[in-house]
Amino acid sequence: MNLKLRPEERAALNLRSLYESRGYSFYRMSRFEEYDFYADKKDFLTSKSILTFTDINGKLMALRPDVTLSIIKHIKNSEGVQKFYYDEKVYRVPKNADSFREISQAGIECVGELTSKDVCEVLELALESLRAIAGGRKFILDVAHAGIIATLLAEAADEPNKSEILKCIAAKNIHGLKNLNAPEKIINLVQSGGFENFSDELINTIKKHKDEIKVDYSAVNNLNYYNGIVFRGFIEGIPESILSGGQYDGLLKLMGKKNSRAVGFAVYLDEIRGDEND
Repeated sequence: MNLKLRPEERAALNLRSLYESRGYSFYRMSRFEEYDFYADKKDFLTSKSILTFTDINGKLMALRPDVTLSIIKHIKNSEGVQKFYYDEKVYRVPKNADSFREISQAGIECVGELTSKDVCEVLELALESLRAIAGGRKFILDVAHAGIIATLLAEAADEPNKSEILKCIAAKNIHGLKNLNAPEKIINLVQSGGFENFSDELINTIKKHKDEIKVDYSAVNNLNYYNGIVFRGFIEGIPESILSGGQYDGLLKLMGKKNSRAVGFAVYLDEIRGDEND
């Protein structure tokens, strides 16, 4: 019997095969966590709203709003590099929505004693993920460096309105950045890109894939979460980014994972749509 798979189901199978071929191990987690675990780390959540319930023992629990936090919580400190992939659902209020949604995600997390080479391999795996689900359509990966933006804002002579500046960066709103007295170097990066703070390995990787990767600082959206390379993936015909990720060393430090770095990304499977003939 031939089963007719939905586009997002086919994408999930393709991604699973891809990640296993690159040495990633499947990670399955509980759908629930204690509410306090997320409440203490709201700066690292895409949506600050958390869907909660009280279990039979009276403990306040939360439906998982984020995969990365749960993975980092449960993995052990280990030498070397740990590589995981997942295919899970999260429960949160998406951007421009007014209610909770169940959102399907697949993705990877690479954690441990990472080098620039490891980060580059994750960036290339993000490209391969886009290629695997694009179905022949064009795709692009926008890349930037959150660390340089954070440094420039911290060094600003006047205390900047960071949240408003980040909104202007995301919208490529140069006029707004000037009105907010954003550092000139940030304005220049938003206008023309640049490899500020990029390692030589990252620069070479981007140049190697110059038709599929571009430096675009609108990819910087959360300085509480990301501290290094950040990226977003787009596929022709899909209006929103279908992939996002980056380097998040600060989260590991917060959660007591010593001498570790981390980089990963998520693919938003619900954004994948096929026509009636798929």
